[in-house]
Amino acid sequence: MMKTVILGDAANPHTQKWTRYFADHGYEVHLISFQSGEIDGVIVHHLATPSFLEISPVAPLRVKFGYLFCLRAARRLITSLQPDILHAHWATSYGLAGAVSGYHPFIISTWGRDVTDSPRESWVMKKILEYNLSQADAITATSQILAEETAKYEYTGKTIHHIPFGVDLSLFPPVPVTKRKGLICIGTVKALEEKYGIEFLIRAYAKVKLLEPETRLLIVGDGSLRDQLVELVVELGITDSVEFAGRVPNMEVIKYLHEIDIFVVPSVSKSETFGVAVVEASACGLPVVASNIGGLPEVVRDGETGFLVPPQNIEVLIENILKLVREPNLRIRLGSAGRNFVESEYTLEKCGARIEKIYHQLTESAHL
Repeated sequence: MMKTVILGDAANPHTQKWTRYFADHGYEVHLISFQSGEIDGVIVHHLATPSFLEISPVAPLRVKFGYLFCLRAARRLITSLQPDILHAHWATSYGLAGAVSGYHPFIISTWGRDVTDSPRESWVMKKILEYNLSQADAITATSQILAEETAKYEYTGKTIHHIPFGVDLSLFPPVPVTKRKGLICIGTVKALEEKYGIEFLIRAYAKVKLLEPETRLLIVGDGSLRDQLVELVVELGITDSVEFAGRVPNMEVIKYLHEIDIFVVPSVSKSETFGVAVVEASACGLPVVASNIGGLPEVVRDGETGFLVPPQNIEVLIENILKLVREPNLRIRLGSAGRNFVESEYTLEKCGARIEKIYHQLTESAHL
């Protein structure tokens, strides 16, 4: 039995998905996490931030930098476990824990903001990222655009393997045909933060509502802009047609996706390096309207599984939403193509097998 130690956040649904995948495939999986959590079939080692940080003047920085106090304990634990593979999910914090451990074979998986944002925050974060990547035996990225961005900080010529977040299709079945009745639901599942452009969706929907009254808007997610966006809905006079569902547990997302007829991702930031929500919506057979930015064009085939629109262009957004509202057969055709696209490119089994291939290559090389 191969033993793997994964460095990652136990509370994160993607960490949970990957660790369960390997546990289900016969691996002995240990997860070292700076956050507490439990995952079936996985041995979780929680390295807690020192308690004195909780009451110190720098308490707000605890979440961001508290892991630095856990690096020595992580190194001791990794050495004691003696895994066949050490795999960090997140290139900065967890990547640093793996890099300073000196343990090999060592893989880093970049996820997005760890590469797009962290090195721009400070010179120190840039150097940490560069150091971590230099120590890895293999590097993966969730999208092609993220692989290209990661390569800017990797100077040893390693291949950056493109391995997306896979989707467990059993958890995201297509929307039942019997559901397609009543008001047409336009919806999104995103944090209510500026980078996701929810304001543009709300403004677009206000005009859609005037032209197509038999519609409603469902917004799933929470964030710092919630109050501001609720005020915008009131200002536009569409309160009765807009629902803010708030943040929901990951396992309940499917319930809301099955309410939606048209899925919209109006992101405005290039740091949207992989559209997990888009892939999950496509798995449910939903047509997608998404901004042509970041990694979103990789998960939406324009005119085939949905439509790509210029970011912040409300008029084009309205045009494409209206087209899908008025053409039910087009919704079904694009949604069906989206499901097929996910089945061919983004299943958890296929993406997991690609990581396993790297695992086996590294362990075979280590034994030569």
